[in-house]
Amino acid sequence: MDTDKKELLAEKKALRAKILAVRRELKEPYRQKASQRMIDVFCALPDFKEPKVVMCYASMGDEVQIRPLIQRWLDMGVTVTMPRVISKGQMEAVTLADLDSLVEGEYGILTPDPAKSQVVAPEDLDMIVVPGVAFDTRGERLGMGAGFYDAFMAKAVKAKRIALAYSCQLVANIPMEEHDELVHKIITEQGIYNCLL
Repeated sequence: MDTDKKELLAEKKALRAKILAVRRELKEPYRQKASQRMIDVFCALPDFKEPKVVMCYASMGDEVQIRPLIQRWLDMGVTVTMPRVISKGQMEAVTLADLDSLVEGEYGILTPDPAKSQVVAPEDLDMIVVPGVAFDTRGERLGMGAGFYDAFMAKAVKAKRIALAYSCQLVANIPMEEHDELVHKIITEQGIYNCLL
C-alpha cells in the first residue's frame, strides 16, 4: 500500500472515530426529536412519494431513527427492501414484509427474515436511504469502512440516494477514494442539502 493511500485511510479512520464519538454524545430526547423532524421534512418532499421500490436500513442505537419512515412506505404499498450481507464487502437487497419480521443478521444488524423475503436486483431500486458516519454538502460520504454500500450503490444505477443525518455529522470535506460513491441529497434536522453530482 503506498503512502498516499495509507494517509487517506488514516484520515478516514480518525474522522470516523471523531464523528461517531460526537454522535454517541447526543441525548436521547434530542435524537428522537431530530429524527422525527427529518422524517417529517422528507415526507413533505416529492422524493418521498415518487419511489415504488426503496432500500432502507435498520437504524442502530445512535443513528437517525427511520422506523416511522419505513412504516409509512409499507402503509403506502411501496416495496421496501433492506440489505443482507452475502460475502465480504457484498450485500443484496431483500424485501421487508413488515417491521415485525426483522431478525438479527451479520454484525448484529437487523435484516428481513429470509423465510419471508425475496431478493430485488439493485437496478430495480428507485431510491436508497443511505446510512453513513459523516457527509459533506457535495454528497461525499464516509461509511463504516467495509465498502458494502459503495459496491452496492455502484450497481443501483437509477436509484436516488438520500441520507438522513444529524447536523453534527456534516463536515467540511470527506477524504474520498476512487470507489467511494456520493449521495444526491442530505436531510438534517437543520436543513436540506441538494448535493452537486
